[in-house]
Amino acid sequence: MIVVNILQCILYLILIPFCIGISFTKHFDEKYNTLGNILTCGFLSELAVFQVLFLLFYKLDKNLTELTWASSIVLIVISLISVILGFKSYKKIKLPKTDLGFIVFCLFSVYMVVMRNLQGVNDADDSFVIGNALTTLTTNSFYKIDYYTGKLISSESYSRHMLASNSIFIAYLAKVTFIHPTILAHRILGSFVLILHNALIYNISILLFDEKKEKYRPVFASFVSLMTIWDFHSYLTDSTFILTRAWQGKAMFCALAIPAAIMLLLMMGECKGKRIVLYIFTAVLCIAAVSMTPAAIVLLTLFMFTGSICLAFGIKKITVTLKMIPSLLPMAAFGILFYMILK
Repeated sequence: MIVVNILQCILYLILIPFCIGISFTKHFDEKYNTLGNILTCGFLSELAVFQVLFLLFYKLDKNLTELTWASSIVLIVISLISVILGFKSYKKIKLPKTDLGFIVFCLFSVYMVVMRNLQGVNDADDSFVIGNALTTLTTNSFYKIDYYTGKLISSESYSRHMLASNSIFIAYLAKVTFIHPTILAHRILGSFVLILHNALIYNISILLFDEKKEKYRPVFASFVSLMTIWDFHSYLTDSTFILTRAWQGKAMFCALAIPAAIMLLLMMGECKGKRIVLYIFTAVLCIAAVSMTPAAIVLLTLFMFTGSICLAFGIKKITVTLKMIPSLLPMAAFGILFYMILK
């Protein structure tokens, strides 16, 4: 049974995201095609696909079992299509230079994963995420049972959480991997998100330092990791979210969505050819970010739009901002939906 658990985790957290991420490689510059970046792009795409399916199945009053079958089939089909279309893109995958600096960065990453498992800090948000994930798994329903009392929810108190599928995603992973939601979130998903966070930081360092200054990439990435570790001196710090609550929606937003947004803006600024794939992935990131927390509707929209304006001034191309607007349309749709839910 343990072997099955491990294989299922590898399938849904590594193989499927990696296969989906391959579809971006033939459009990216070779230096962006690191293993970590491919896996991160794929995982965010997986979250985006699940978010769309969850909202559809919630509207149709379906259950978790039906959502599980549909999500698994859709994700596997997308993975196979990505592998077939991007088969030649495997040659473009760039392996990192394993010098002393990179080894030190990897050791920092391992240390962060180990310490987050030893010094986890849980709060009311964790009760909500794990509580709803476990309730969803055991009742086979979405936000219909109060996870504290076990009674039917008759009020609209959960309305503001409807757009966030993070708890449901954990229940979905628990159902397909046969692992308890608490163990899955605290031990596996939290560590996995932290690894992706460090992969994004390293990719940002690649964008900040060209090949002539390549030796500074692991130094920068290690410095950011070190500052994150040292900032964990109180449960109120940003680093506490990144280090010890990575499975929670807002924490995942801090660990993945914000660094991914920074990376996308840097890639747009450096891109000499067509930026269409970057705008497409921006839309994917928007959907994935809302699945983490509805606050992303405002936060990520302002961040990307303001960032595109600064970028337009920097490279003297106003079209960057104009083309960013269609990529943010999913946020407008989510904003309208959120308003209708709360109205």
